[in-house]
Amino acid sequence: MGASSWTSRVPYQQDVRAALEVARQNAYDRGDYYRATPNTRARTMSEEEYVAWEMAELRLSLAEAFGDDAPEGDDTMARDSWRAAQVEVAGPDSLLDAQIYSGAHSVIDMTGVAPSPELGMVAPVPDDDLEEVFGTCRPTADAIAAAIAGGNLEDFGRWYGAYVVAHDGDVPESIIFFGHSGD
Repeated sequence: MGASSWTSRVPYQQDVRAALEVARQNAYDRGDYYRATPNTRARTMSEEEYVAWEMAELRLSLAEAFGDDAPEGDDTMARDSWRAAQVEVAGPDSLLDAQIYSGAHSVIDMTGVAPSPELGMVAPVPDDDLEEVFGTCRPTADAIAAAIAGGNLEDFGRWYGAYVVAHDGDVPESIIFFGHSGD
């Protein structure tokens, strides 16, 4: 499937972590995320039954691809898939728990705030970058949206998020989160 680009704007608040949680919940409430097809087979079997079935399928496909030189498979992914299938999705965090390998392709994939780029987290766009792109560290929401759409505002890569505080004059008015995530 590949990664998806996303943006999310929420009203400004000093606590960026709380603002991120608002953005994640808003995306969930709007259905602004990818939902993998639930693994109904895993829900009808015990963990051991499912792992045995999945490993038999894996051995068969490896034997077809490699013949007698087929490597031994590891059951970690089968166990993870079984556990994920048991999750009842009721919010952003449980959505991620239910689809551990695909992600949500939205701000929901970002689970915290870091001072600098970190996997699965949002980090502030450095002031030097803001000055270079906008000529100020206090850009407007419209300028930020245009920069993101035009590819002029760099995020930190796949599975990383960034944020910028949008201003109305000297007053912070919103926080805009953006990034690329999902597989």
